[in-house]
Amino acid sequence: MSNAEIFRSGAEKSTAQVAQALLRDGVVILDDVLPAAVVDRLSEKLQPHFDTSQSGGDAFMDAATSTVTAFWGIHPEFSEQLLLNQRILELADAVLLPENPMAASTVRPAKASYAARLADPGDGCLQIVSEGTWDPARGPNCHHYRLVAGDSIRLHPGCKDQPLHRDQGVWEPYVPNDPSTPQHEMIFNLAAINFTEANGATRFVPGSHLWPKERLATRGEVARAEMPKGAVAVWLGRTLHGYGANHTDVPRPGIIFGFGPDWLTQECNLCLAVPPEVARTLPLQAIQLLGYRAGGGNSLKGRNAENLLEPGKSGAL
Repeated sequence: MSNAEIFRSGAEKSTAQVAQALLRDGVVILDDVLPAAVVDRLSEKLQPHFDTSQSGGDAFMDAATSTVTAFWGIHPEFSEQLLLNQRILELADAVLLPENPMAASTVRPAKASYAARLADPGDGCLQIVSEGTWDPARGPNCHHYRLVAGDSIRLHPGCKDQPLHRDQGVWEPYVPNDPSTPQHEMIFNLAAINFTEANGATRFVPGSHLWPKERLATRGEVARAEMPKGAVAVWLGRTLHGYGANHTDVPRPGIIFGFGPDWLTQECNLCLAVPPEVARTLPLQAIQLLGYRAGGGNSLKGRNAENLLEPGKSGAL
């Protein structure tokens, strides 16, 4: 029996309150993010791709699962309803602390007091020296954030519990599991039907994002993200979690995507998965979140820094 609970938020809670709970617990549930009719439309657009999708079959992804990857190019509505959703972007701005926020309501943060200057040791051997202070709790912690992953996963009848894991583990040891460092990833899972314990509602360990990675969770520390269609579970890359077993006779579908800082390599290369000719059909912010944006030290000569699909100037070269 578990005593663990997951913080829930309707639209009445402020972004600051939700972000505080997410940073404290490592997981929250946002209720009423999308109407059921919108979720049904997205599911209908995914169905033909599930008919030919990849199945699991190892210790991590059960054989009774199927996955559609990089669904953003299937139809613009995925971007319009999920990537451009203001509740989602406001929360991402508050947690990932970018220099360039994505939500319309987010106030641009003060620049970090960190700069580069030319230094001369006295003999004319000029060199660039970086100096200043930086507070990761205040940021900015990246130039901008972008998608690092995106999959729609169905848990079919008979699917077994997934081992608890941390999503950020895909970058270890290069990005260490260190609770004292800024957040490097946050993940969203849209319930495409009602998520229940019986059909595999995701299992979370609240507070585990603050643990040393050697600590193991017990069953009594696990909470279930039971939620209605249209709600979204949000968690941090260091939070232990795993989907549950599906004991029903119908699949349990979810639509999952994650954001990370622009300097972190994407788990799925979305500029290949959603090529330029498809990306051009999407809104600008969706194009940027897919990765077609420069900044923070990277550039592409002759291309617009804010939209690398267009000619322009990306920055000093």
